[in-house]
Amino acid sequence: MLERKITKILEDWKDDPNRLPLIIYGARQVGKTTSIMDFANRHYENVIPINFISNPEYCEAFALYDIDAIILKLSLLNPSFHFVPHKTLIFFDEIQAFIDVTTALKFFALDRRFDVISSGSNLGINYHHISSISVGYRQEITMYPLDFEEYLWAYGYPKDLIAVLREHLLNLVPLDDLLLKVLNERYEEYLILGGMPKIIDSFLTTKTYTKSYELQRQLNKDYLDDIKQYAIGLEKAKIENIYRNIYLQLGKENHKFQFTKMPHGARYNQYFGCFDWLKDAGIILVNHNLKELKAPLGLYLEATNFRCYYLDSGLFISFLNQYENAKINLNEEFAIYQGALYENIVYADLVKQGIQNVYFYRSDDATIELDFVIEFKNYILPIEVKSKKGRTISLKNALNKFNNLPLGIKLSKQNIGYQDKILTLPIALTFLLKDLLLSENFLQLLRAN
Repeated sequence: MLERKITKILEDWKDDPNRLPLIIYGARQVGKTTSIMDFANRHYENVIPINFISNPEYCEAFALYDIDAIILKLSLLNPSFHFVPHKTLIFFDEIQAFIDVTTALKFFALDRRFDVISSGSNLGINYHHISSISVGYRQEITMYPLDFEEYLWAYGYPKDLIAVLREHLLNLVPLDDLLLKVLNERYEEYLILGGMPKIIDSFLTTKTYTKSYELQRQLNKDYLDDIKQYAIGLEKAKIENIYRNIYLQLGKENHKFQFTKMPHGARYNQYFGCFDWLKDAGIILVNHNLKELKAPLGLYLEATNFRCYYLDSGLFISFLNQYENAKINLNEEFAIYQGALYENIVYADLVKQGIQNVYFYRSDDATIELDFVIEFKNYILPIEVKSKKGRTISLKNALNKFNNLPLGIKLSKQNIGYQDKILTLPIALTFLLKDLLLSENFLQLLRAN
């Protein structure tokens, strides 16, 4: 059982005397059901798991939204269920198969005798429907694949070590050379594996990538099957086309999603809703270009100029390793994708931390290309990602040209350091970036510039 950060979130939810029914969003196989059931079994005397895919007959219990009527019908359908007030968690799983159950959340919230958690894959597709139901009577959170900190936990590194890493980063003190070397090795493993629990568990059990690659290919197939099952009508082919093309687009020089490179002369207006479908399903991440580096950044995004990334780097790898005899070598055969892979994993790391309003910037003359740009406390902060050692030409050009940029952040395999308004950080510590942004040392650095 892999330790997950969502456990602490669930425990805080349970400790809240005013807790509301909880909806957990998340893509397929990020570990929602396993984490919820582990939490439930440790904290409740009675757990009522209701899976609407494996047991569709449970849908019949919700013909009326009266809690006593619902409990009675569920008890009739399954006599092993014990509904003890204030000691029972009801877990509605795979609710994408019966989205109308979310209507009942309001009545459970008002009744207050039973705690309720709901979850399912592809929930984002139905989010607009859900959002009109039980408004004010539910709490929502999103669960993602494991981040690098969770991977270190799974590997067996003690939390004391994570505390040391955090202390070094917040105080901007370089790491020991051996520690940095090992950290980079673990991060490259994590880059190749991604953060899906089953894949990580397989790797840590076998210490080989063979089974992991097989699981990645199967997960990719499952996502493609989901597209065929849940996408509507003729949009299925377009959505699948986008999903299959993302890694090819990221292999191009500027990583921009170019419709002219799609089959059959595709155009943006033909595919607009398809990107939203994939994004709402939690399968991809979309990052928009900025026309100008001015606050607030959201006013200057270009709707038709964007980059697409996979939710998880393991999905990216699965496309590079589609055949059983293929070999992954990030330094040779797949060198063209190495930079894009690191960009993908960094963007996912930023999203997992809740860092919002992340964009990229590419000047019209292509002399400045910033992988990511964020807005923090009215400061605009450019971020450059380096998969190998190298100069940060674009970052330096941006800092020289725009006087509203207090400093730049370089994420690479190099140690912690600061010189000429560029803060260099180990890319493996990206999962701690939000902590750094909120630290007093970083705020002082901003004010000094």
